[in-house]
Amino acid sequence: MVPRSTFLLWSIYAGIDVNRINTDQKKTTPKLILGGFIQMEFRMSRTMGFVSGINYSPVKYSYEFKNSLVQDRISYFSIPLGIRLHPTKKTSIGLGSNFNVFNKAEFIRIEEDIENYEAYSKGVFKNSFGGFVRVGYRFFRKCYVYVNLRWATRSNPPTLPQTNTNSGFQLGINYTLWASKKKL
Repeated sequence: MVPRSTFLLWSIYAGIDVNRINTDQKKTTPKLILGGFIQMEFRMSRTMGFVSGINYSPVKYSYEFKNSLVQDRISYFSIPLGIRLHPTKKTSIGLGSNFNVFNKAEFIRIEEDIENYEAYSKGVFKNSFGGFVRVGYRFFRKCYVYVNLRWATRSNPPTLPQTNTNSGFQLGINYTLWASKKKL
């Protein structure tokens, strides 16, 4: 008799990631900033699953403005929808799209070690669409580390120096909170 194998049918996991995302403008320099997420995966088979959830995806970059260093800090709530392939039990490759819901944006001026925060007015930053490509590795059975290439794009008015288009890398770790099992 051949032993039956099991695979995960549903799983829910939460985690954090370090974002290094920059704009499409050449004058900006990306800064590291923490994000977080809760996602779920529906496994159709041992080797393929669908992923969705909600991510808190901040973007932070700096640039020179009127002889002082300034930073923009923009936060989005992203809704990913993707496919994850599992070529082995430990590794996975993901590909998908993101809908980025704009949350808030701050303009931070740094002068003589004093930070002044100002909120951007409405209409400067907006919702955007984008995508991601991910490579990950599972360890300790419930932990997973990954590297993500993420991008977002939206047409921007040419008169504004701020842009809704960005791309960059994320390094993250997550922990499986719950998983169901099904016998094949």
